[in-house]
Amino acid sequence: KAVICVGGGSMKRFGFLDKAEAYLKEAGMEVMVIDGIEPDPSVDTVMAGAEKMLAFQPDWIVAMGGGSPIDAAKAMWVKYEYPEITFEEMCKVFGMPQLRKKAHFCAISSTSGTATEVTAYFEITPDVAIVDPDLAETMPKKLVAHTGMDAITHAIEAYVSTANCDFTDPLAIHAIEMIQKDLVPSYNGDMAARDRMHVAQCLAGQAFSNALLGIV
Repeated sequence: KAVICVGGGSMKRFGFLDKAEAYLKEAGMEVMVIDGIEPDPSVDTVMAGAEKMLAFQPDWIVAMGGGSPIDAAKAMWVKYEYPEITFEEMCKVFGMPQLRKKAHFCAISSTSGTATEVTAYFEITPDVAIVDPDLAETMPKKLVAHTGMDAITHAIEAYVSTANCDFTDPLAIHAIEMIQKDLVPSYNGDMAARDRMHVAQCLAGQAFSNALLGIV
């Protein structure tokens, strides 16, 4: 069984939800969709989603969209695996219990900024990250600008972090170079540049997930 978590409707509108559902069903899975996850999701949204997961008992949680549905799905996953845990306990630094007793997690990002598909928000890194530029091509211009600034910030912060190392610097530097070259063309509608930005934000995410943030 698999549950797909999505946001406000763009994944449905552009056909990506149907495509993901079809792939999972082709693999022999029963599929349930949790949709309508709002930007900056509320605790109520997380708890309601976890209740649905507890009733459905998925083996895979597939989160698709921007940072909000993916991060909300991560929190739902914790509550699904540990129904007794409180939200306050979930928020403790390094207090996360061991996951994957019930389900694995796949993240498919549609925006090019948060890199939540490869980062440990809520101390949770997905098992599988699908970085498909086709999804990023659906972003409106304003979102291209906002997420692009998010990505460059991540890359610079990782590079100047005191926890940087020889494994994070190459990712940060390359992401900075890519974003410097591709962000403005991406904003102006160059889809090849938009595709490269989707890769660059993922590199920046890998850099800051290991080197941490903080200069802002």
